[in-house]
Amino acid sequence: MIKILPLASVDGRIVEDLKEDVGNTFLASVDTGEPIVSLPEDIIDKGRGQYDASRLVEFLLPYLDSIGGDKFLAVCDLDLFVEDMNYIFGIAQKGRQLCIISLRRLDPAFYGKRSNYGKTKERAIKEAIHELGHCYGMDHCGNERCVMSFSNHIDAVDRKEKFFCEKCREKLKDRL
Repeated sequence: MIKILPLASVDGRIVEDLKEDVGNTFLASVDTGEPIVSLPEDIIDKGRGQYDASRLVEFLLPYLDSIGGDKFLAVCDLDLFVEDMNYIFGIAQKGRQLCIISLRRLDPAFYGKRSNYGKTKERAIKEAIHELGHCYGMDHCGNERCVMSFSNHIDAVDRKEKFFCEKCREKLKDRL
């Protein structure tokens, strides 16, 4: 069972839209957990105006035991970063149970364009599958079309597909 956890004020529509693709990709049932609306103040770096993804992971981990599930995908609309990176689209515990994606930089409006729900949803599906792939022990892939390719900018997200390449698909089969 994969549980999607909406954080703060995430639009419930995107959470519902993620369920089908995530479930089909990982051959798993997908459920939605109760929204987590209150986040600790110490996850924001006020100087950067961004949220520390590592601290967010630390905050969420103790909560997971009480809600049941095998893998957890937290979805937020916060501008996330980790040390040594200006921003990230998501973060995962490789081979473990928790990953997080952020919609903030997946929305075209972040780049001064008109907001486009369809484009945001497409990008969110790719990043959700990518981060959950890490939870299943997958590494980054050198094939830029593979969902497991590393995305350090939005063009890389747009270039990749929401599917695993043949090589990664074979690796994933052994991990499901």
